[in-house]
Amino acid sequence: MPLCTLPCLGGLLLTLVVTVAPVTAQSTLRAAGEPVRLVGGDASAFAHPTWSPDGTRLAFTRPGYDGLWVVQPDGQALRQITDEPASGFGFAWSPDGQALLTRVARFEGTRRTNAVKVFDVDIGTEEQVTEYRAQMPVLPQWSADGAAILLPLREGLEVFDRASAAGPSADAVPPEAPVFVTEGTTLAAVRLDASGPRTEPLLDDRRVLNAVASPDHARVAFEVMGDNLFVMNADGSGLVDLGPGHRPTWSPDGRWIAFMRTEDDGEQFTASDLVAVRADGSGETVALTQTAGRLEMNPSWSPDGRWIAFDELGDGALYLLPLAR
Repeated sequence: MPLCTLPCLGGLLLTLVVTVAPVTAQSTLRAAGEPVRLVGGDASAFAHPTWSPDGTRLAFTRPGYDGLWVVQPDGQALRQITDEPASGFGFAWSPDGQALLTRVARFEGTRRTNAVKVFDVDIGTEEQVTEYRAQMPVLPQWSADGAAILLPLREGLEVFDRASAAGPSADAVPPEAPVFVTEGTTLAAVRLDASGPRTEPLLDDRRVLNAVASPDHARVAFEVMGDNLFVMNADGSGLVDLGPGHRPTWSPDGRWIAFMRTEDDGEQFTASDLVAVRADGSGETVALTQTAGRLEMNPSWSPDGRWIAFDELGDGALYLLPLAR
């Protein structure tokens, strides 16, 4: 069992035991049938399906991240929310499932500026939260209870009150639960309390991508560029190496993490499948898809635990994969 030494708070070095999830042939989790096509394909290519917290809709974008759409899990009520450039990159549902938060782009010649917007999916309105800025390197995020929007900046953190947007999750996740942000080579936990926001660095000098909080916000799954997929407690302890992987998504009970494992030739993807592992690194690695010639990517676990949504790069369609335990 290898040891890993990482920078910690206050300049101290913290030595953590890193466990590697073994691969075995059987598990209680499995695919329960063939994927069901949802939307897309043919002349319409879509990508990055993401379940709403209430499970009533999925939001998604195009491969180039321009525009946002929503659809019901039965494929009905498909509609476009916006066609703005970059609006599909890193978008996030509000905890109550009523709105989408994103960073949009505007171009004037070669000059790009960005603004934070919120799109109310239920009533069809939009709100511009910030002015357009030349410098917005980090994506905005909802606070854990949906009562605020957090915008990390190099010089600090902006907080925008959204008390009216707090939804049912406020009862399940306390307002002070951390939100995990990445900037440059730092992974940090941001907490809001009566004294204001507090940012606690968790990992330095490692380029972290796609950090995703567990349902209770007690842990975070993330990728390290040039390395593997990891899980860590919100205080920086308990680092677990899950092996190669990208785009993690948590099961609603927090016990499993699904993600994609890819191969490429340096220019394009040559293979991609979906797998799942226990979040504590124990037990089995489960192959959810094993299809030659298909590129299953960008999984999103449904709130009821019964489905994983994903996109298929080859045909540009979105699919739902049924699960069983």
